[in-house]
Amino acid sequence: MDRIRIGFIGLGGICRQRHIPGLQRIPGIEFRAVANSSRASAEKAAAEFNIPKTYDHWLDLVQADDIDMVLIGAWPILHRDASVAALKAGKHVFCQARMARTGREAREMLAAAQAAPGLVSGLCPVPFGLSYDRTVARLLKEEALGKIRQVNVCSLAPLWNDPATPINWRKDHRLSGLNMQTLGMYIEVVHRWFGQTTQVSAESFLYTSVRKDAQGTDFEVKIPDQITANTVVDKDISVHYLISGVSAVARESIDVYGEKGALHYDVTGDKLYFCTEEKREPVVPLAEEYYDLNNWRVEEDFIAAIRTGCAYRPDFEEGLRYMQVLEAVYASSEKGCRISLEPSSGLINKECFHG
Repeated sequence: MDRIRIGFIGLGGICRQRHIPGLQRIPGIEFRAVANSSRASAEKAAAEFNIPKTYDHWLDLVQADDIDMVLIGAWPILHRDASVAALKAGKHVFCQARMARTGREAREMLAAAQAAPGLVSGLCPVPFGLSYDRTVARLLKEEALGKIRQVNVCSLAPLWNDPATPINWRKDHRLSGLNMQTLGMYIEVVHRWFGQTTQVSAESFLYTSVRKDAQGTDFEVKIPDQITANTVVDKDISVHYLISGVSAVARESIDVYGEKGALHYDVTGDKLYFCTEEKREPVVPLAEEYYDLNNWRVEEDFIAAIRTGCAYRPDFEEGLRYMQVLEAVYASSEKGCRISLEPSSGLINKECFHG
């Protein structure tokens, strides 16, 4: 397709920061329509980016004849419905992460994608680790670290320390579902680097169960303030997650421990280090490995998949897998048991292993 006409459902901050600039660099792209949460918001976005049409309801945009691709930048509450409707209407779908509110919604999105094999559907990847994906893959293949024994994921922030802090959409389960802070993002990175999660044992903590919403009304909070999870990736890689919004100290890191050495990934600084007992050295990617986040090209990859038929990642199947891990985290925490997942499909094994 030399010309690809795009409609936006939810043209907000992430679209302005990343997707619009990325798409504007690609020849043959036309912005045709936008549907936001309000007409005023849609008209403002349309004027800002010279988009000729606005719609009061996203479904009208999806069904428009002059749209080839739908970019969904709205909150997770719309991801399933808009993706399924767009695929049924014959549109390519690029959906902002996180994939959906629940595993069930994610499965419905994947089913719609599988029913439309001629269309490209995919998710926005988490930027964590993209710069070093190929480098980590090479180091693992070369066994530079030896056998991997432990991976520690740490994501700490003071977001919810103050009980008076009102909820936002990320803390509203009606809008976000199971998604809790950066947990799903880091699961995606771990899957990219090491393979699929096969077991989950988790604990969740909610320290302030009632907060004010935007209208000042008491709101019953269901999304945890902190989650700790011990998981197994592939057959024998232990991965521990500590995700907390109630820490006085902020930190974002991934540490990988092997028999010969270790990797420390400073997520905030986007720096990777190789560590031994004697030294800690920056890892310099090879020229052919590096994915420069200053030259973000996710949109180019997605458009190339439409035009050439090449694969795009992450697709809906990969999104379902991290959503299934989120489901397992909540199920394990609620039932006090270890959850087994089927590595080939990502589906939860209903049996729990107590102890």
